[in-house]
Amino acid sequence: MKSTAATTRRLDEPHKPVHSVMPPSQEGRCPMDIGDGLTAASRILALIGADRIELVIVTRNRVSLQPTHLKEGEQIARELGLDMPLDHRMFVPGNTLWTGECDGLEVQVRSVLRQAVDR
Repeated sequence: MKSTAATTRRLDEPHKPVHSVMPPSQEGRCPMDIGDGLTAASRILALIGADRIELVIVTRNRVSLQPTHLKEGEQIARELGLDMPLDHRMFVPGNTLWTGECDGLEVQVRSVLRQAVDR
């Protein structure tokens, strides 16, 4: 049986960035790696309180948060400076996805459906 010791990493070892094989983005730098997303998610949870978040999804360029209580979603989003709402009225129940940028990543926070102001 082949040993996997050389391919596994202990959790107490420092993170070593992996050089991406993807081409540089339009800004002239390579896309972030998953470690950047995990670091950003950790900072966000420390800032707003991990007990307020039920679910965290991390990708290379995005952190998505679902609060323990969806009614707190908009407040959490505003604490993070996220100010772009996307209302999903056809979902049952409907919800709003607040988006913006933190630590160079897109951050999304789900909340109850907001009462949009008619213009």
